[in-house]
Amino acid sequence: MPESLQSAARQEEALKRIERAAHWLLERERDAQLLATLGRLCAQAELWGKAQSFLEASLSFEESRSAHLELARLEERLGQTSAAQRHYRRAAELP
Repeated sequence: MPESLQSAARQEEALKRIERAAHWLLERERDAQLLATLGRLCAQAELWGKAQSFLEASLSFEESRSAHLELARLEERLGQTSAAQRHYRRAAELP
């Protein structure tokens, strides 16, 4: 399968998962893990703004190394290097 088709298939699958997870979010709006998962799924679907919002929301409820790392990678991708460095540093500081 050509790479562009694989990418499109991954994005479509991510969009289906986002829809499902967004439904769960209605019942568990303060669930940091669910918010981080939505952030990762949005990043896979190249929904950069939504990914950033979900990851930041996740961190506002509970700090985690994985959410900081995901947000750092996303910010690097968006050219926000100083913000990315802050999240890499914070991820390294967490136990």
